[in-house]
Amino acid sequence: MRESLRPRGEALRSAARRIAVRRTEEPDTPLFQIITEAARHYDLSPSEEQMLLSDLLPGSAEAPQP
Repeated sequence: MRESLRPRGEALRSAARRIAVRRTEEPDTPLFQIITEAARHYDLSPSEEQMLLSDLLPGSAEAPQP
């Protein structure tokens, strides 16, 4: 399916699902890396990626900026 045909917010939901699965399957992979890879894979906007980082990373104020 082309990205332009996806319902608004579907890419963000898909990225969140991918992050949850990868956290379970690859517990030793840094969460920051998993989030940034999912954001790239689903072509999230910088603000959507930042929202995931701030919601999912502990101490996200100190998290590296993508």
